[in-house]
Amino acid sequence: MGLHDLGDGAVPVGRRRVPAAGRFPDAQPPATGGVVTRVTTQRLVELVLNPREPGYEQAARDRGPNPPRRWYDRPAVVLGCFVAGFVIVVGYVHTNRGAPQAAKVHDSLVTRVRSAQQADDSLQRRVEQLNAELATLRAAALPSSGALARRLQDAEILTGQVAVRGPGVEVTLREPPAPSPTAVPGRAGTVPLAATHILTDRDLRSVVNELWADGAEAIAVNGIRLTPTSAIRFAGQAVLVDLQPVTSPYVIEAIGNPNALITAFAASETASRYNTLKSADGIGFSFAEKGALDLPGNAAVGALHYATGPSTAPGGGGR
Repeated sequence: MGLHDLGDGAVPVGRRRVPAAGRFPDAQPPATGGVVTRVTTQRLVELVLNPREPGYEQAARDRGPNPPRRWYDRPAVVLGCFVAGFVIVVGYVHTNRGAPQAAKVHDSLVTRVRSAQQADDSLQRRVEQLNAELATLRAAALPSSGALARRLQDAEILTGQVAVRGPGVEVTLREPPAPSPTAVPGRAGTVPLAATHILTDRDLRSVVNELWADGAEAIAVNGIRLTPTSAIRFAGQAVLVDLQPVTSPYVIEAIGNPNALITAFAASETASRYNTLKSADGIGFSFAEKGALDLPGNAAVGALHYATGPSTAPGGGGR
């Protein structure tokens, strides 16, 4: 068909027309009558070099000149700095003057405590050695069987002087988990002491007394055998069993009829109270039957000086 010159008019395509060259269908006429603001280079330079508002300068002129400095201003500042420095130095000297002496006292106390611990360990070993010698001499002097030997063995077991083995019950008391430290403004995080130490000597005594009442024949607390003269006390924040500190978890082992012990202890008010504390305060409390428990002997049983048997003459047992 070839190419033909269509001119510059609109060519009809369907129902719409192609606009003529140089024309746009949606073009809007330029706005007229508006004010065009132009920022000159000189204006920008003035803003950079002189950014202060003229009103500030006028306010400074209205206020007047600054008051002249007095002759004693500078000496007063120097004197104040000197006094402040003197107070700081005096406080530092008074605070640290006793530090060497306190360190000496601390070292002396530590040395004395360690020396006492070594002496106690030495005496404990000596007691064990003498008990072994006494057992050897007694075995040589007394018959190996008979009523007297059985009575002596039973007495040693009841007084806790010899180690024993047998079935029983194990009760465990445990302090609740330590809460996270609470941050105090200006101070490091702290944990209330009452929140970390709930169990005391009374708790251990209540469990021990309940086990004795339920028929226990031998009891040990954290490996320390209880004797007729044993004491469970509270010193500061430490629980002492026969003057030996014990810490959580507190494991109380009792030898006896396991069925009778576990039944009576589970039905006791003591177990009910600690089950309640377990739910309320989060302490650890559990008890279980054990097929075999090994309890050590306690060589610290003191000799009797005033208590005597019925066959002993009055006053014969005193020193």
